[in-house]
Amino acid sequence: MSQLEDKEKSTQYFLEQCIQKRLSFYAYSLPGDQEIKIGIQTSPSKFTNLLDLKGKEGFLFAPFDIDTEQASYFIDPEFEFSSNSTEFFDFSGLPDQIDEDSEVYESSKEDYLEQINEMLADLKSKKLDKVILSRVHVLNGKGRKDATSIFLRLKETYPNAFVSMVDIPGVGLWIGASPEKFLNSDGKTTETVALAGTQQLGDRAVQSVEWEKKEIEEQAYVSKYIEELLSNYQIDDYQKQGPFTVQAGNVVHLKTTYKANTALSFDQISSFAQALHPTPAVCGLPKNKAMDLIRKVEKHKREYYAGFLGPIHADGGLALFVNLRSMKVLQESMALFVGGGITADSDPEKEWMETCFKAQTLLKVIK
Repeated sequence: MSQLEDKEKSTQYFLEQCIQKRLSFYAYSLPGDQEIKIGIQTSPSKFTNLLDLKGKEGFLFAPFDIDTEQASYFIDPEFEFSSNSTEFFDFSGLPDQIDEDSEVYESSKEDYLEQINEMLADLKSKKLDKVILSRVHVLNGKGRKDATSIFLRLKETYPNAFVSMVDIPGVGLWIGASPEKFLNSDGKTTETVALAGTQQLGDRAVQSVEWEKKEIEEQAYVSKYIEELLSNYQIDDYQKQGPFTVQAGNVVHLKTTYKANTALSFDQISSFAQALHPTPAVCGLPKNKAMDLIRKVEKHKREYYAGFLGPIHADGGLALFVNLRSMKVLQESMALFVGGGITADSDPEKEWMETCFKAQTLLKVIK
């Protein structure tokens, strides 16, 4: 066995033990990075604002709707491990644990179309410009025992995504391969993106994709919101690139990147993040009206889907991503969360198909 294969097997065993022993842990791989970083903490702490984490080192895990019963968690690792490490955590003496599954509401096609039509009534009457409707697809026969192998396959399949696995007892085990940066900062620059509009790529070349008016407008709403937010925070020195077409698995999106050259304090970054979340790409515009409509129409709780997560460093640096292309792993099943932007011009049948394309990003790896 080669040294690389030996390390891969060690990483897989390590993660499988974390899950079996019901330890609170995170594992992630940054876009374009081969290394997997892992941290374990006996009891993660809750936080209400990024500012609570100033000067800390670890991993944060925040829900979509911070005003619901789902809390934001911070894992401050007592033990850290990487796929390049030679150290091992001693699991001996720790018993296997079984966590009781929480119920997850699976959306039928009829449910989804009914919910779209309810949202379209508000959109066509100009009560709001855009809203995101999500649904849950439950896959039976795959569960916690398969989580590590699926996480590792996602990392190999989507090397340019933020691939993550987070398990907090009583909260749940989540896996994802997010294509969307939420907020990254290294102390000198700050980056975010507008990502909206989706098509199935099929057998086309990425450069040959043409976008419809609805998709272009959907992306423009998100870009406009980010630019207004940058202006509100007096961030004028930034580079904007896009919109351009990017591939994420079997689908393509419209993307615009923003890179601010202003050195922001951690206090400013925290405030900016609070204003940015949830982004119009996962909620809608105006944000408050979109959130109210989502709470009213969706029959499931999004929990940590469309929240944000990622590592944070003591020097104020962070690499946070929107928790998209994600699933909650139950004992013997997996709940995949997918969604899409609804505007007054939306075709309900096309929107349903878009969620099916997005689900395939994970399903093809799982199966």
